[in-house]
Amino acid sequence: MSNASRTSTSNTPSTCAAYCTSLGIPYSGTEYANECYCSITAPTTVSTACTMACAGNSTEICGGANAISVVYTTIPTLPATNSTKRGLCWPWNNPASSFAFFSPSAIPWLYNWELWDPRATGTYSTAEYVPMCRTQAEASQVPAYFSSCYATHLLGFNEPDLPAANGGDYISPYNASILWKQYIQPVKASCGTALGAPAVTNGVGSGWGTDWLLQFFGNCTSPSCSFDFIPLHWYGSSLSDFQTYVTNFHSLFPTYSLWITEWQFTGVSSTATAYLEKQALQWLDAQNYVVRYAMFGPMNSANMAGITNGAMVTDDLSGLTNVGKIYAGLM
Repeated sequence: MSNASRTSTSNTPSTCAAYCTSLGIPYSGTEYANECYCSITAPTTVSTACTMACAGNSTEICGGANAISVVYTTIPTLPATNSTKRGLCWPWNNPASSFAFFSPSAIPWLYNWELWDPRATGTYSTAEYVPMCRTQAEASQVPAYFSSCYATHLLGFNEPDLPAANGGDYISPYNASILWKQYIQPVKASCGTALGAPAVTNGVGSGWGTDWLLQFFGNCTSPSCSFDFIPLHWYGSSLSDFQTYVTNFHSLFPTYSLWITEWQFTGVSSTATAYLEKQALQWLDAQNYVVRYAMFGPMNSANMAGITNGAMVTDDLSGLTNVGKIYAGLM
């Protein structure tokens, strides 16, 4: 077993199994110190799963006084899938050669956090490019970019609730509303462009996440502001937390369709990521209010901002990882 994920004086095989199943992980084990472990695969075959050394004591084997009780919970094997909802979040420095690993028929749209199209000519030139006004510095560039009504959709500010101290480009809800009215809303009138509200983090607390967005909406009201959909971001380790967050977000803003423009599992292995990813994709495709999503990210681990388990491209840029193959509908 691997990935110690929960410690409690009251852990039992059944409570541990329930916890691991909530993460979308089939194998669970309770160890003598009441630690709960979750794993994608059994350490050996099912019949001999309790013959490995117990964690914390390499001389102790299961079946002794300090035994590990292993539980297997059946979670359905899911087929490969494609979806027109699926998109690529393409960083500015991703090599164009990596486009060859994906197909616009399977993943028909992309964005790159910028106001310039990364596709040029080639494999992905037939896909839809969606520009973004990422920070307040780019806001004044929006009118010129849309002078020829280049795109049918525009994404608003990227994580404006994230302070500079945390690596973000913070904008107050009030200042964001002023910029929206001055530079972004006119694009709707002149081009009919569908506008996506600012995409907040899944941070919790005053000024974070949905609290920031509610303040922004309070400052940016109709008819001065309008929104056709709301993008959102989520990062975390649990499939159930992801589903709960998206469901609650929809309940908070029930009249808007949602684009999940960044999401990924953190703190888990690449094997666990692939396992959870399949379940998440199936769930997203079944939610009518989620109209588009882009999983982070279609690049190699060096370009993943530390979330290396989610890399879709191999480190040598020669092909797709299993995470990438699943997202591309190949496995």
